Amino acid sequence: MKQQKIQQHFLRIPFETLVVWLLSLILCNYSSHPASFSFVANALQTPEDEAEASLITVDRLSRFIDSGTSYLSRVCHTIEQDPDQIGKFTYTAFLDEDLRTDFVSEGQNDYNLLRHSGAIYSMILSYNRSPSEDILEVLQRAVRWLKAEAIGPVPDMSSSKIHAQNDDESDGDTEVDQIVPKGGKSIPNLLAAWESGAMKGGGSALKPTAKLGGAGLALVALVGLEQITPGSTPLEEMRKIGKFIEYMQKDDGSFTCRYKPHKGGKDDSWVSLFYPGEASLGLMYLANFEDEDSPHRKRWIRVATKALLYLERYRRNLDLNHVEPDHWALIATSKLLPLLDSSSSDYWRVYQHAIKVITSIVDQPTKKVLVEKYHGCHTSNGDTCSTSTQLEGLLASMTFVKDSEMFLEEDEAEPLKDRMMFWIRHGADFILNSMQYEDNDHHNMVGGVPKIFPPRKGDDKEVRIDYVQHSMSAMIAYERMLNREGPYAPKGKIQRVASAAKRNLKKVASRVSRDSIEEQPLNWVLSIVVVIAVMVVAVSSMMKATPKSEKQI
Repeated sequence: MKQQKIQQHFLRIPFETLVVWLLSLILCNYSSHPASFSFVANALQTPEDEAEASLITVDRLSRFIDSGTSYLSRVCHTIEQDPDQIGKFTYTAFLDEDLRTDFVSEGQNDYNLLRHSGAIYSMILSYNRSPSEDILEVLQRAVRWLKAEAIGPVPDMSSSKIHAQNDDESDGDTEVDQIVPKGGKSIPNLLAAWESGAMKGGGSALKPTAKLGGAGLALVALVGLEQITPGSTPLEEMRKIGKFIEYMQKDDGSFTCRYKPHKGGKDDSWVSLFYPGEASLGLMYLANFEDEDSPHRKRWIRVATKALLYLERYRRNLDLNHVEPDHWALIATSKLLPLLDSSSSDYWRVYQHAIKVITSIVDQPTKKVLVEKYHGCHTSNGDTCSTSTQLEGLLASMTFVKDSEMFLEEDEAEPLKDRMMFWIRHGADFILNSMQYEDNDHHNMVGGVPKIFPPRKGDDKEVRIDYVQHSMSAMIAYERMLNREGPYAPKGKIQRVASAAKRNLKKVASRVSRDSIEEQPLNWVLSIVVVIAVMVVAVSSMMKATPKSEKQI
C-alpha cells in the first residue's frame, strides 16, 4: 500500500517537468560557463525574486505603504477637524505648505467622488495587509460620508416634471436626497453615486450627475468594507448599484457614461473609456461577494464580461500608441478571468485585450530611455500618478499573463513578463523615491506624493489624494508579489521549478559550447544515460499504476 501511494504521488509530478528539470541540471553541470552551478538557484527564481534582489525590497515598500496610509488617515476629516464634512478627504495639499486638515481651504473646489472612493479602495488594501483599528475608523468615516452624501435613487425621467436643460450648472445647492423631486418617481431597484456642486465645493454650480465610473468605484468601496465589517451596507443596496451599471450598458457592451436628470436622463454627449473598467471592477467585487450559486453572481459576471469584450473590439485594430493604459480594465480582468471558462472564446478575447493594453504600456520608451532619461518614470515629464496607475495594471496582470507570451521589438524578442517586470521594477523605484518621508520643514506632509517628481515649480508640488492612493495601491500589490501572497502565491514548488527551468533552458543551452562536449564526452554520455533512465522509470511507474483492464483496451 505504501509503495502504491508513492507511485501515485510520483505520477502527480508532470513527466515533462521531470525531464526539463533534469536536463536543466545536466546542461548547467557540464556547461563551460564557470558560474553554471548558479543556474540551480536561478531556476528556482521568478522575475519577482530578481526584482527583490536588485531594486526593490520589502522594507522599502513597507515604509512607503505605512507613510501613505498615515497621510490618507490624517486628511480624512474627523468631527474635530471638520464637523460639517466628517469622512471627506482634504483633496489637495502642497509639499511646501502646511497641511490643512479641514475642507474649507484654498484650492478645495474640485472634489472628485471617484477619487474619494479610490482612496477608500487603497485604505481597504492597506487594512487587509495590516489590520488596525485606526485604519478601520478612517474607512468607516469615509464610507459613511460616501453613503450619506453621494448614494441615492435614480429619478425616472419619463415620469418626472423636470424638464431637460442645455447647461450643466445650477445654483449648486442640490443635495443627494433632493435629486428625485417631490411628486416624482425613481427607477425601481436602482441606486447611483451622485456628484453635484454642493459636493465639489468652492461655489461649484454643477447639477447632479451620476457617473458610471463613480458607481463602479463606490461598489469597490462598499463591498470592501462589508468584507471587513459585515453589516456595514446591506447586500440589496449594493446590488442596486450593480443594477444601475447594468442599466447604463448598451446591447454591444458599451455604456452611457453619465446620467443627468436635467438633460433627460442618460447622457451620451461624453464618453470615458476608463469607466467600463471601473464599472467592471466594481461588479467583480460584488460577484465575488455573492454566493457561488447565486444568480446575481452570474449576472454581474455577464455584465463585466460584455464590457471588457466591447473594449476588446474597440481596441482590436488600434495602433499601440492609441491604446489607453487602462489599468482599471487590467485589474478587473485579473478578477474576471479566474471565473470564466478558459476554453471559451470570451476568456481568450478578454485575455487578448489585456495583452494589447499591457503591450501598449511597455512598448515605449526603450529600456535605455526608461532608465537613463526618465529614471523609471513611465512618462517623459515625471508624472507620478500615470506611472502608479500603469504599475497597478501591470502588477495585476502578472497574475494571469502566460509565460509563453512574447514581446516583439524589431529584430528582438523577449518574454512579455520579463519586460513587464523591467517596467515594474524601475517604475516602482521611481515612485518609492518620490514620496516625502521626513517632516524636516514641519509642514506635516509625510506620506505625500507630488504630482511631478522631482518637482521643478510650485504646481509640481501638489499632492492630491489620488496621487497617494494609486501609488499606495501599486506598492501594496508589489509587496504581495514579493511575498507571494494571494493571487501571486505559486501553485506549487514543482510547477514553479518547471516554469522557471523552461524559461532559462535556452539561455543555459546557448552557453554550452561545442568544445565542452568534445572535451568531456564521457560526462555527456553519462548525462544522456541518466535522462533515458529517468524516462524508463517514469514509463515503468505509469505501466504499473495502470489497471489491467485499461491495458487491454
